[in-house]
Order: sequence, then C-alpha cells, then structure tokens
Amino acid sequence: MKLVFLRGTSLIVAMFMLTLFAYGGANKEPFDVKEPDECVLDLTVFSDVHVEGNNPSRYKIFASSLINSMQNKSGSDAYIFLGDSTMNGQNIENMMFHGAVKLMLKDQKVITIPGNHDFGNGEGNFKKIQQRWYDYTEAFFGTKLTTPYYYDTVNGFYFIVLANEEQNIDSMFMSDDQYAWLELMLEDAAHSGLPVFVLAHYPPGMSKPINPDSQYNLIRILADYNREHDLFYLCGHLHREPQASSFHTWNGFPDTYLPALTMQTENREIYEQSGFGELVEVYSDRVVFRMRNFYYGEWALLDGSPLEATHYLKNPIPAA
Repeated sequence: MKLVFLRGTSLIVAMFMLTLFAYGGANKEPFDVKEPDECVLDLTVFSDVHVEGNNPSRYKIFASSLINSMQNKSGSDAYIFLGDSTMNGQNIENMMFHGAVKLMLKDQKVITIPGNHDFGNGEGNFKKIQQRWYDYTEAFFGTKLTTPYYYDTVNGFYFIVLANEEQNIDSMFMSDDQYAWLELMLEDAAHSGLPVFVLAHYPPGMSKPINPDSQYNLIRILADYNREHDLFYLCGHLHREPQASSFHTWNGFPDTYLPALTMQTENREIYEQSGFGELVEVYSDRVVFRMRNFYYGEWALLDGSPLEATHYLKNPIPAA
C-alpha cells in the first residue's frame, strides 16, 4: 500500500510540474545512432539531474532534455541515470524525479544509481534516506533493493551498479561484501560473452573500502577483468563539462565521465553547458560513446569535431 501511495502521489506532483516547466527549451529535431541497421544496443545516459523542489530551472532542463532524448529514431534500449538525481533525497524531490521519468518515458527500461545527494549529501539519517530511495526504486521500476548495489540485464548485457554504503560526499565507501559481490557478478557476466557495463556515481579512483584492513581494490578488480573481457565504466559526480578527458582509461579499462545535466549561473539562470548526456551505441565489434546536448538538441563538439570515443571489442559479439 505504501508503494502504491508513493507512486500515485508522485505522478500527480510530476504532472503538475511538467505542465508548468516541461516544454520551454526542447529542440525536437530527430537524431539517430551512427549505423541504425547494425546497432546491437542503444543506451541514453544522464547524470547529476539534481531535481530540487524550489528550483524550476533545473526541472525545466531535466524535463526538456527527456523530451528531446525521445527523438532518437532508433529508440533506446535503456535509460541510465548515474546518481544525484535529486538534490537532498527529499520526498518531494523523489516524487518530482521518479514521477517525471515514469510519465515521460512510460515503459522504457530505466536503471538508476544512487549518488551522494540522493542519500542526503552528508546530512540527515542515512538509513532512512537510503530506504526512501529503495522504496521509490521499487515503486517505479519494480526493482526491490536491500543493498544500494545491484545488477540488471538488458538484452543479455550485464549492468552492475556500485554504490556508497556510508554517509559521504566525495568518496564511495564499499564494504568487503560489495567487493566480493562485484567479483561474483563479473564471473557471471563473463559467461555471457558480451561487454559488461559497470555503473556508479563516483569515478573509480574515488572508491574506498569501509574495512581499513581490506585487500580489495576497485581499479585492480576492473582492470583484471578487462584484460580478457570487455568492460566499460560510466560515472558522474565531478560535474565536468564535456572535454577530451571525458573519455578516460584506467589501467586498460575505459570509463566515461558524464557532465551534470542541470547547470546554473549564480543567479539560477540556465548555464550554457546544461543539458549534456550521452548516447552509448554497441555494435558487433565496437562500442561508441557520443556526447550530446539534449536540452539544445545538438551533438557536443570539440574543436569543431564531434566529441565521441570508439572502443573496439576484444571479444566481438557473434551474429544473432
């Protein structure tokens, strides 16, 4: 009954907010993946939405970007939100975020990752705010959580979600249980023969073990796996504007730093670097990452050329 109430109330709140703010900035020009006939998997990725109850500009950017993202002529196999979807993890912010995603994306596959802001950003009752995130995740996406880390699959591809287990702002504290679980998940993912996507709010270098005597190291685990398999790490948190270093490599495994979707000036006006997200296109022999401004409806450019990166697979995907 609790989840039904959350869902119903959230949809009402989101519908009201969308009526006020959703349709101001979206450019509805269609776009597409590079090679529609050959694309095996197509992902739309956002980070750091920062929905805030008293900040309509952020909501406008968020809602308008969702509208524009749906102009993808090939559609999207999944939408991924890499954390800090809310500003402080408040009920009203969760209602506004989850309700809008459900109303606008309808039955699209959605994977959400909790960030430091979703868990209170260093303040409040961590366990209570964490449980609130669990409740909304189950109410809207049917994923019942008992830990902030979990996995999902889309068309046979593994998506492994890592998350902070302590109240913290600038580090992802992971328990030995989470590290051990990650190793088991990677073993399972390897059997698929497909690229695996590891999703977190924090960059891999910001991960720390809760146990001071722990022998686990996230970068080493991912790098070891990537020597024989194909692994891609997607994260946000840094609010880094699109640039060449948005595409990075740690000890061999590639990772992508997503910009913050909603950026503002000191006067709470919409900053010109707002609206950026990413398209991830998986082909039989490669994975292509393409930065796009979904608010203005434009591909990101660097020195006049598209801002994108291509990684060729060590293990090509067999034809269906």
